[in-house]
Amino acid sequence: MKYLAVLGLFWVIILSLPSVNAMDNKLDKDVELARHDFPYPSKYVKVKGANMHYVDTGSTGSTIVMLHGQPSWSYLWRNVIPHLEDKHRVIALDLIGFGKSDKPDIGYTVPEHAEYLQGFMDALKLKDVTLVIHDWGSVLGFDYAANNPDNVKGIAFMEALVPVPPAEAPFSPEKPKLSNHSPSLFEQFFPIMGQIKSGDMELAKKLIFEENVFLEKAMLPSIQDWLTEDELNAYREPFANGKSRLPMLQFALDAPVDGKNPKYVMDMVHKYTQYLHTQKDLPKLLLHLDKGWVVQRWAVEWQRQNLKDITIYNMGSGGHFMQEHNPDGIGSAIALWMDNNNL
Repeated sequence: MKYLAVLGLFWVIILSLPSVNAMDNKLDKDVELARHDFPYPSKYVKVKGANMHYVDTGSTGSTIVMLHGQPSWSYLWRNVIPHLEDKHRVIALDLIGFGKSDKPDIGYTVPEHAEYLQGFMDALKLKDVTLVIHDWGSVLGFDYAANNPDNVKGIAFMEALVPVPPAEAPFSPEKPKLSNHSPSLFEQFFPIMGQIKSGDMELAKKLIFEENVFLEKAMLPSIQDWLTEDELNAYREPFANGKSRLPMLQFALDAPVDGKNPKYVMDMVHKYTQYLHTQKDLPKLLLHLDKGWVVQRWAVEWQRQNLKDITIYNMGSGGHFMQEHNPDGIGSAIALWMDNNNL
């Protein structure tokens, strides 16, 4: 009888507990997701007194760190991550001032971004990482690798700044049309970059703070045929007002369009270019487009001929923000490359 009483009490206790699903549902409601369509928990780490936002998902395998560029955030990788998380730990962070990271009172120069990236990697104690990098994230990623060569075991890059010499035959630029030529978004945006870099800061601030040109004239028009309005708004949300757009302005001012200035950017570029040429046993993956904004035919061929341990895949047509045009191709290409190189 005593045994039956104890057994009965046990079941009373068990039945009175919330179900596992109920507990999970409560937990789910308490978890901040990066976004409703970017369904990974938001995580934050303090770097130099500011919160840097990131998502951290996947298995206990090797670690991938994804770096976005201008004017995006970790959301850019949302459809690439699922191809990698089964075998790898995948971290996609928001550069300081971008996405859901804090916007501290700093200048947002490229060297400052590099300091925050170094602090992020150190704070999370990330080791033996594979970098997946794009746009300004490529400059920062290559720079991090050059300064921490023992901590990076592979680099996948797309629309990345890798300096190449002038094009050689038969890779000279295509002859422009004489009539009925509709300039590409890149061609349309180049004069705007010239205005931003002209030295007229009032004009530069107007273009970025008031007109939000990087989003409304460059990025969003190039991907609007592939995304819903809600997805387009995901890129607008971190830059809801003029003051929040200072990081975009400074990246524009720091762009070395003449190949010389600003010197602190070119010093970084020269250092990591030397690193890419001399580092041994560093698997590299170049993902390019038929007609990229940054990486065009000659750049692809030059890197094929001059960078060791490089694998190259053509991701087809699309614009600079290729992660929105072909996320499945990018994700599967990175996964295949990592498998083939035991990363």
